Amino acid sequence: MTNQPVQTTAPTPTSGVRSPLAVWSLVLGLASIGFGFTFVVPIAGLVLGILSRRREPEGRTMALVGIISSVVMLAGTLIALAIGVAVVGGAGLLALIPGTAG
Repeated sequence: MTNQPVQTTAPTPTSGVRSPLAVWSLVLGLASIGFGFTFVVPIAGLVLGILSRRREPEGRTMALVGIISSVVMLAGTLIALAIGVAVVGGAGLLALIPGTAG
């Protein structure tokens, strides 16, 4: 029996996620729309998306989608808040006018 060296190949490293900020921006932006989170989650997604676009060039597309979805959710929340304040505030002002209170 001869002693021949066994040739082994080292596993090649797989290219994993190299832009975690972009991934988190995307996840938070989509989760804020999907689950209806109001202010904190879309703001976090927006901040992470902006940081990712500056720091991680390979994750620019994911960061952009995260930014857009976060902005859409923030805009929807602000519009809903404005409508709510107008309705409740309008009812409150209407009660102050003499002769309109029920």
